Amino acid sequence: MRLNYPVIDLHTHLRNNITGHTKFAKQSGIDIVVYMANCQPPLDNLNIIKKSLAIKRHCRAFPVSAITKDLADQVLVDIDQIRPYVVGFSDDGKYLEDLDLLEVVLEKDVLILAHCSPDYEISVKNPERETENIEKYLRVFSKIKKGRLHFQHISQGASVALIRKAKKQGLKITCETCPHYFTFTKYDLDVKVNPPLATEKDVSAIRQGLADDTVDVIASDYAPEPRLTGIAGFRSFLPLCYGLVLDGTLSAKQLKEKLYINPRKIIKWDLVVYKL
Repeated sequence: MRLNYPVIDLHTHLRNNITGHTKFAKQSGIDIVVYMANCQPPLDNLNIIKKSLAIKRHCRAFPVSAITKDLADQVLVDIDQIRPYVVGFSDDGKYLEDLDLLEVVLEKDVLILAHCSPDYEISVKNPERETENIEKYLRVFSKIKKGRLHFQHISQGASVALIRKAKKQGLKITCETCPHYFTFTKYDLDVKVNPPLATEKDVSAIRQGLADDTVDVIASDYAPEPRLTGIAGFRSFLPLCYGLVLDGTLSAKQLKEKLYINPRKIIKWDLVVYKL
């Protein structure tokens, strides 16, 4: 499937096969991908990031640096050295617990793509932790008043409500969800994905958040591990997104905003020194 504008997937995991996965993205109608730092080795220093940028790709692919070395929530990467080569910073796959480190990075006035769900087992038992962690980040952000804060793969209705309230109060934040969170409940599919699939009430709240523009972006959270259901995949990404237009949840204009206009504003790729 192809749309009549460039599609940006703001949240992907290309691991150690950038060439192969960008080819798959392009074949699936995705023109630009943003890929997270949890490769092997992780993208936590300039040398590794430059090597990543030198790898052949079949569509434009912008890297995100880790926030902490080895994604270990202890020592910050060299933000100043790395920032010209990446579109943002994220320990995606791991929740950054140390709020003091979060403050330091926000003071650097860079984009943080925040993974606010804890590990899978905790999230399954306590799905409200996503919202609680978002609330912690919002408190820090409202105090620092610097940097750019983007919340990744929102899955909970309570998270949507919290972000809606924060935006109405004037906080300049953004957030994304993924097709599986507005399509499937945990009763529809028995699949391991983090954050976990939620309830019908949560799915409805996610769709409402998309409709009223509380949720700015739709991203795939693509990962190469095989998922027999096909969720979080490039192939199903655009059909599930366009389904929101077909069922009246979004207008065609809104879908363009969530797949191209808003992601482009968020990553500000014109500030990246390394031109792809």
